[in-house]
Amino acid sequence: MPHLSDFTRLRGLSDAALLLALATLVWVGGPYLGLGQWQPLRSVPARLLAIALVVVGWAVWRWLRQWRAKLRQRRMADALADGGGDSQTRADEEQARLRGRFAEAMKLLRRRRREGHGLDVLPWYLLIGAPGSGKSTLLEHSGQNFPLQQQFGSQPLAGVGGTRSCDWWFADRAVFLDSAGRWTTQESDATADAAAWQGFLGLLRRHRRQPLNGVIVAVSASDLLDPDDARRAQHARTLRRRLDELGERLRATVPVYLVLTKCDLIAGFTDFFADLDAPGRAQVWGLTLPAPRAAAGPDPTTLFPVELERLLERIDARVIDRLRDARDPYRRATMLSFPQQLRLLQPALADVVQSAFGAHGYGAQPWLRGMYLTSGTQQGHAMDRVMSAVAGHFGLAMASLPPALDKPRTYFVARLLEEVIFAEAGLAGGHARGGRRWRVLQLAAWVGLSVSTLLLLSLLAGSYAHNAQLIADVRAVLQQYPADARREADTEQGYYVAALQRFDILVKARDTALPPGRAVPWSRRVGLYQGAALAQDVQRAYLRDLNALLLPALGEALRDGLDEAGNAPQRLYQLLKGYLMLGEPARRQVGQLASLAMQQWRGLFPQDPALRAALDTHLRALLSASAGARALPLDRAQVERTRASLRTAQLPALVYGGLSLAQAGRGAQAPRLDRRLGLLGDVFQRRSGVPLSEPLPALFTREAFQGQIDGGIDQAVRQFAADDWVLGSAPLDPLARSQLARGVLALYQRDYIAAWQGLMDDLQLRPVATTAQASAVAAKLGGPGSPLKALLSLLREHTTALGVQLAHGQETAADPSPRAEAEPIERHFEALNRLSDPTSGGALDQALATLNQMSRSLLTAGVGGADQNDPALLIAAQQAGQLPPPLQGWVAALAGQSRALVADGAGDALRSRERQAAGQDCALFVRGRFPFVAQAAAEIPLRDFAELFAPGGRLDRFFQQSIADKADTGTRNWRWNEATPQVGADDVLQRAQLAARIQQMFFAGGAQPRVDFEVVLPAQSGVGRLLLEVDGQRVETQAGAAASQSMRWPGPQPGMARLSAWDIAGRPLPPVEYRGAWAWFRLLQAGALRPTGDMRYAAQYPSGQGEVRLELRPASLRHPFADTTLQQFRCP
Repeated sequence: MPHLSDFTRLRGLSDAALLLALATLVWVGGPYLGLGQWQPLRSVPARLLAIALVVVGWAVWRWLRQWRAKLRQRRMADALADGGGDSQTRADEEQARLRGRFAEAMKLLRRRRREGHGLDVLPWYLLIGAPGSGKSTLLEHSGQNFPLQQQFGSQPLAGVGGTRSCDWWFADRAVFLDSAGRWTTQESDATADAAAWQGFLGLLRRHRRQPLNGVIVAVSASDLLDPDDARRAQHARTLRRRLDELGERLRATVPVYLVLTKCDLIAGFTDFFADLDAPGRAQVWGLTLPAPRAAAGPDPTTLFPVELERLLERIDARVIDRLRDARDPYRRATMLSFPQQLRLLQPALADVVQSAFGAHGYGAQPWLRGMYLTSGTQQGHAMDRVMSAVAGHFGLAMASLPPALDKPRTYFVARLLEEVIFAEAGLAGGHARGGRRWRVLQLAAWVGLSVSTLLLLSLLAGSYAHNAQLIADVRAVLQQYPADARREADTEQGYYVAALQRFDILVKARDTALPPGRAVPWSRRVGLYQGAALAQDVQRAYLRDLNALLLPALGEALRDGLDEAGNAPQRLYQLLKGYLMLGEPARRQVGQLASLAMQQWRGLFPQDPALRAALDTHLRALLSASAGARALPLDRAQVERTRASLRTAQLPALVYGGLSLAQAGRGAQAPRLDRRLGLLGDVFQRRSGVPLSEPLPALFTREAFQGQIDGGIDQAVRQFAADDWVLGSAPLDPLARSQLARGVLALYQRDYIAAWQGLMDDLQLRPVATTAQASAVAAKLGGPGSPLKALLSLLREHTTALGVQLAHGQETAADPSPRAEAEPIERHFEALNRLSDPTSGGALDQALATLNQMSRSLLTAGVGGADQNDPALLIAAQQAGQLPPPLQGWVAALAGQSRALVADGAGDALRSRERQAAGQDCALFVRGRFPFVAQAAAEIPLRDFAELFAPGGRLDRFFQQSIADKADTGTRNWRWNEATPQVGADDVLQRAQLAARIQQMFFAGGAQPRVDFEVVLPAQSGVGRLLLEVDGQRVETQAGAAASQSMRWPGPQPGMARLSAWDIAGRPLPPVEYRGAWAWFRLLQAGALRPTGDMRYAAQYPSGQGEVRLELRPASLRHPFADTTLQQFRCP
């Protein structure tokens, strides 16, 4: 196994390799590093200086690391040698001698650190176990070299300060901490022992990144041989507590080695292994369990019995050979019984392992790495469990076994430490936080080294690989290029989509070759960079496709539009101008041509703005490219026909068409209702379905109007005159131009008014479904941030003082007199603008206050505090008639909807009171129970029935308190009084009427249900005797005779109704019987009770080969027989 110093040397070699790699990186890659024109590592001296700084930095880092390690070791030694506050536990002289001895040992170990044997380099192992468990003997006979023996003798270095109950064994390969047995058991002075134990663990945690490399738990074989199971179980639980405390305190995962010491106390051990030589006695005897992180299998403790059985099988296999070699009968007997002795220990050992190392739900499971059997010296008397059992069975006295007389030998220790425990020193985990930090640093170091190596390799590879990859990337993009986008596509939309795919792929390939807006990486510039050449070739192909596909399609669309727009001279003129631009590149105006194209595409793709934007981008790229768009052949005959048609049109309309087209591309300057109305603007919606986020036409805004009357219209007229080539007509004289400008202004004024009036007419308030919604809408409209006020302010801003320049943030002009060009517009919207005029007397504020009051009234409607005749609702409806349209319609609609909802809300309130009156018990009493459900097995108890329907019961009280004064009960079907209508509560009234009918049928006699009736048993053919029993009441008839009896329900003995019959021979026929409070009604239901006349009912029952019949005569017209009222009733 390599020594730890070997790893130190390997680490030094890796540091040297890293330094070399960094130096190479600086030397080779330094000239390419820079910021703009500044390249600090371009010169050789600068690179040499940088390399020197790297080496110096590495040396300083190594020195700091060694200094920190030395400081950490000194602090640990000082903490361990601290005397603490327990000087009274020892004599002063002894304490001073031990502390001096410990300090001298620490000084010696610090000197040995230079050789790789310092405290922070060697692995540390903690030994725990009960007093007398053989921990010290295990180390003393382990065969390890303890270098401090020359100065301090063969005994370990006794602890001082915070570790006085722990012996320190400093070996060449490790440091062993032999803890006092009382720390494990904590029986003599539990408080002091526990404090010392916790303090010791705290020292380890504070001063070592990896506190321990392993824990050796020593369990004496004598403890397992102890016949007292309770004491053995207590010992196992004690070990588990110490291991749990160790794991919680150190916060590290540490392998635990269970060592069974003093195995020579097992009868037959010495004789069984007497034939082993020194190498044989040095071998490992035990079992090693799989590591959890190496085998994601079951709990290691569950594998322990299996592995232990395999170990015992190996012992069994060796018995024959040992018996053959032995001559002494006594030794042969002990050898023969040795495997049995071990098997007798197997249950106890398994229990200890399960108790001390098993998993439970209250903490982490100790990591049991293995169990090993050892013997340091053969002292004491062996215990023969087999003979003890036999002697106990036969009542014989058990003689003690003689002690071993041979020279003591050490069994199964040396290689256990060397080849198992020391070999696994790296399995233990360090502090959770420190370990993560160290792993992150290691990962960062490896990542840095990997990145540097990759960068170095990429530099050596040069530009060839990068450009080859660039070409491959461009080729991969071009492989997606469609084969064809012919005009023979199924639809015009399909043609554009196919063409757009080709354009997008070419643009993507060009941008892949030469990314726009990004500098070319230096790694591609070094060598044969082909990006610019590739991009140029792809750009040529892109322009070629645009000329071949997009330009002809646009020309054909414009030419077809010339035929379709014959009745719209404005559009016809613009289409002709655009068509001529395609054929005459010198006259092209990119903005106008792109706007015409967008109009065409908006008709083809009305729901796909992204596709329209993509086509616009490609068209502008073609028109803006130098020598990009070619001249398109024109249909001259079509051009002349269009010109002839336009010469008969009004010229102002043609000029105004150009004015609209020029402003169409300025949507970003147009106001948006969603922004101007704010968050409360959601109370409005547009009848046309256009969202509020749709910008208003930019041509009809204050800014646009200002621009048009301050020279925009004149400029349009001049442009029209300059574009005389479109119509091929003579130039216009100044007088004609002036007349043309006035005509264009008139058209502009007309459309300006129509645009804003159309907007106001298109707006409406969102419908409301509840009084809460109506209250919210009214509160928003009448509140401080009223969207209605914002809307009128927007209208006023763009329809008053037009043509007057306003300062930033100013809403009204200092001189309110309008310019003559704006007078028609301001006159049209005068009534609406007067509402928002601060000098008009606050008419708008009065309307908003009314809406606010209506909102507060609607808030009380949900609890019955308002009705449809509420004054606030009536005032709002009246005031709506005084407002100009469309405000009149908005307020009137909201007031009308609110009154209807208030009426509906009163019905909801009544229904809520009904639910409170009936309560949840109504559903419990009625749902799924007879007689409300005819076939139900369960039935309502009479007491609960009376609680619901009796006079003064729940439903009757609700009727008297909430309905009686509002309902007209004099009709067949109850209805609400005209004076107090309860809109939306008809179902409540229907249930009240059903409950009243049930009360009349069942509770005519008072608070308890009672139904009087007469039963008649007519003469029956084929029946010798017929007996009816109803709740303790009987009526009987013989053959050929009839009988009758007055009865009531419920009877004197409620709970049973039975109809019994006998034939002529006296043999009983199958009876019809029901039990329960409602048995009589179940019996009638089984006989299919039906009316046979006035106040007469009959029921028939199968009996033998015929039927039996009974007749029923109610005592009152209000009775429940053959009535479905109960089945119709439903709880609220």
